[in-house]
Amino acid sequence: MIEIRGIGISGKKTSGLAYLYKKQNTTYHNALPFDSLTEKNRLEKVIGEAETEIECILQAAKSGHNEAWNIFETHKLLLEDKELRIYITNLIDQGYDLLSALVRTKEDMERHFLNMEAEIFRTKASDIEDVFERLIKLESGNLEPVLYPESPFVLICDEILPSMVYQLPLKLLKGIIVRFGSNCSHGAILARNQNIPVIIRLKNRIDLIKPQQKILMNGESGTIFLLDE
Repeated sequence: MIEIRGIGISGKKTSGLAYLYKKQNTTYHNALPFDSLTEKNRLEKVIGEAETEIECILQAAKSGHNEAWNIFETHKLLLEDKELRIYITNLIDQGYDLLSALVRTKEDMERHFLNMEAEIFRTKASDIEDVFERLIKLESGNLEPVLYPESPFVLICDEILPSMVYQLPLKLLKGIIVRFGSNCSHGAILARNQNIPVIIRLKNRIDLIKPQQKILMNGESGTIFLLDE
């Protein structure tokens, strides 16, 4: 048995099998020649599709009487931001195709917020990632849903994105262990509102956790026990 510690920010003692969530990273790529007007029109289409998805999550949050539903209002406002559209279209004019322009914009905005001193501003980086991962998914056509385990599990991830909380099978989810994270992030706030045990800031220690490993965790103290097979 191995004991590791992070920072407990939510919940109680719980247990389950480890499910390692690995998001698919998208990078810039050398695109074939493209028409910039077509790419800009596709941007509007993709934003419209993302707004529809976020509205569905917003309504689910409201119907669940979650007081933090207005988090998704801020996501909608981000998509409506005219300056954001200008930034992306300027990249298209510079020779980026839409997918690469979205990836570049996400990275630039995340870097901007993460470099701020105040914690409240740094936590906005996860909202940026959430919104842009949705746009990138829609543009890339990678629409296959994540297949979560069908038995009780503990989610192991780098960050809790707000919309992730509404995509998880909550009846089977026993807890979340996060490599980075902040107790002020919107994802963490939503998880706490759902009474999900959460431990953050494991950093490199999280790499000790193996897929399907039995985990005991205490969301209050931040203690994690990894059991031998």
